[in-house]
Amino acid sequence: MHTRDTIRTLNNLIRTCRDAEWLCRTCAGEALGGELRLLISHRSEEWARQGDELQALVLLLDGAPRQSGSIGGVLLGAWISLRSTLLGGSDLSALDDWLLMQERALDRYETALRGYLPERIRRTVGLQADRTIERLGQISALCDQYAFDTRGISPL
Repeated sequence: MHTRDTIRTLNNLIRTCRDAEWLCRTCAGEALGGELRLLISHRSEEWARQGDELQALVLLLDGAPRQSGSIGGVLLGAWISLRSTLLGGSDLSALDDWLLMQERALDRYETALRGYLPERIRRTVGLQADRTIERLGQISALCDQYAFDTRGISPL
């Protein structure tokens, strides 16, 4: 029974990783600054690796790993792309979208960690959640920096 629940939990996190990977690519396309675009693209690659790690764990449990994200992730990415096309790209919008996506992913990781997971899997999921928390801090700092830069206000 625990094995099936663990596989289900891991597959939900894989979906989250694939959504985040896709949305990071979309946010990178929305960013105007080359440095920011590169940073967000790099995070997309990190999400891909995290999803791959989780897929390997599902295989170790003799389960069928999820291969893709959710319809909701695709629709959100399409909305971000459409908005960017209609209104123009923006570094601050890209950061805001990226921040929102990271917060949603962290919620899903925290939900997974509240449930039962074998210790080895819990360590991997916990490390990925810690990485997500670290990225959230970096994104928040970048949002503050870009908000100050675009308004001509210097931070205190």
